[in-house]
Amino acid sequence: MARHISFGTPVNDAERWAFSLLSDELPQDYLLLTNVEIPTHSGQAMEVDALVVGQWGVYVVDVKGYIGRLNAGLHAWSLDGRDVDNSLSKANYVARVLAGRLKHKIPVGVYAPWCQGMVFITGRKGEEILVEKDQGNLSIYTPAKIIEALTKEWGLTAPRKHQVTDVQKEMVLDTIGQVAIVEQRNQKIQDFIKLKCLFLQQGLEVWQSEYNPGGWTAPWLLKILVNGQFASQHEAEQHEVKLREEFKRMQSLSGCSGVPFCAPLIQDGEQLVLPIRMPRGIPLNIFEVEQQSTYQLLGILRRSIVAMQQIHRRGYTIGGWASNCVFLSDQGDVEFIDIKDNLTVAEDIAQYAKAFVNLAEQTQQPRIYHWYRDAAKGTTIDLDAMRCDLSALIELGVCDTLPQKITIEQGCIIDHHFLLEHFISSTEYSQLWQAKHIQGNYPCAISIYKEVDEQWLTLSNIYRSLSKIYHPHIEKVLSFGQLPESRELFIARAWAQGVALDEIAEIEVGQPFTWFTQLVNALQYLHSIDIYHGAICPKNIICHHDTATLVNFGIGSDIAQIHYAARYADPTLWDVEGDAEKDLYGLVASFIDSLVPHELISDAGAQGIVDALMQFDRQWLGEALFDACLKILKFEFRVEPNISYTQQLGLTDKD
Repeated sequence: MARHISFGTPVNDAERWAFSLLSDELPQDYLLLTNVEIPTHSGQAMEVDALVVGQWGVYVVDVKGYIGRLNAGLHAWSLDGRDVDNSLSKANYVARVLAGRLKHKIPVGVYAPWCQGMVFITGRKGEEILVEKDQGNLSIYTPAKIIEALTKEWGLTAPRKHQVTDVQKEMVLDTIGQVAIVEQRNQKIQDFIKLKCLFLQQGLEVWQSEYNPGGWTAPWLLKILVNGQFASQHEAEQHEVKLREEFKRMQSLSGCSGVPFCAPLIQDGEQLVLPIRMPRGIPLNIFEVEQQSTYQLLGILRRSIVAMQQIHRRGYTIGGWASNCVFLSDQGDVEFIDIKDNLTVAEDIAQYAKAFVNLAEQTQQPRIYHWYRDAAKGTTIDLDAMRCDLSALIELGVCDTLPQKITIEQGCIIDHHFLLEHFISSTEYSQLWQAKHIQGNYPCAISIYKEVDEQWLTLSNIYRSLSKIYHPHIEKVLSFGQLPESRELFIARAWAQGVALDEIAEIEVGQPFTWFTQLVNALQYLHSIDIYHGAICPKNIICHHDTATLVNFGIGSDIAQIHYAARYADPTLWDVEGDAEKDLYGLVASFIDSLVPHELISDAGAQGIVDALMQFDRQWLGEALFDACLKILKFEFRVEPNISYTQQLGLTDKD
């Protein structure tokens, strides 16, 4: 794209189209002066359509919008048989005048650049024109050849060809006079000064500019429509309607986060301008995500969701999700400069998630990036849940500022809050530690689980729910998340006093009934809010005197497989049972497996656990509890809505 300086207004569509073509196609080191006047010795000035200062010479270009068959000779021209003016003769004369002016200004030891005339026949925007030249070297060209003629050595008519130097270019500008002033005038729209063109296509331009009313400056963007540069008037009108609608949207969204301020439209007859305050930060496509801390990324994500929610609540959607139209800053600012309102809310959220999923993954927080992955697929549109999660992570400080892989060992600090003190037990995929909350100085338990990334969505939903509810026989969740630079999950829970069900040394009469009814009531509560344990086994039941607590929801399946799992159940029945029935079966089987000596369990299958139950003393276990366990083990129990489990199982009367 050439450096274009307009000294006047094009007089017709042919000139306007020609100037646009030359400006777009000529190299960037070329200078294009349009509707410029060449001074003469007599003091008069001759206007030329275009003056091109190029690599090989200075070209005086006369633009003609002839349509039809043009026969051009050295002296006479005809268009479809009618005589027309010889434009090349005029252009050559002006070129000789300019060359004479340059020779008078030339300093000693410097040659004047070659000046020559040239005619550009445009036809109807490059079509419907045929040029026949009596002599092939006449400088008369159509759009197919004009750029080559101006940029290649063969287009020069000089007997000796030399490239134009920077000193010679400055001589041309000095001869024309006031070029810098004219260029500055062209770059100014009211108090806005255009600095850099960011986008140019037909009649649509986007400029980086500054607002300079005097005494101070501020950065702005200018969206400019130049009506004369569109292919048709209808197309120009369509773009004008779109720009006016964009202005109305931005005015309606004034005050919303993420929406930059815009000034009133400027219209001066030739162009329509929408000034928009320059967004803070840099575009998303060049934002260095890897250089940001976890908290900075979380802040950006939270502000982006808040901004989008505010826009949606005013009845608009963003739509303009190109990465160069979303601006981010290190301070967490998020702004959108292309609010199109052309999508549904669900589509807008999906496009938002696709644009920001890379940032979400960089946080190393599964509860965050799994939501963005799902939202990008269109499986969730719950912005409130994500905003709450982001706020919790930021305000509670549950993520690492600079994620580094943690070695699980005594003295290790998990999540800035929990100090591992005593190792308790482990399996192939899990570890259990006693820990201390550093700030609160109270004991707690930390469980570490490996390879749980694929289960994260389910686990996140379960533990987010558990962290917000309370039941005396359900583990109290303090925190959970993924360890940095790993695929390991940690869960911090309040320390549950007691031991696992299968480790109790002495069991008193009545304790199994008490524990069982407590846990059945706990399961009833959980199932009513769609939370299922899924891995009940003796190791996941902690007992202390007259209290039992369920732990390890949704995980610890490796523990369950070792100490109790579906291996006790009939596989055919197990596959068709519901989650609630499976939890109850696991609870009963865990009690039988723990209370009956292992040498009395003859079979590792479903019948073996039933036979083990039959060896209990019905009176010691309790008639009601015995019958309830047998009913569940035979898969004869069916959950009925709105009736408590204890009532359905006949466990309401302890006697």
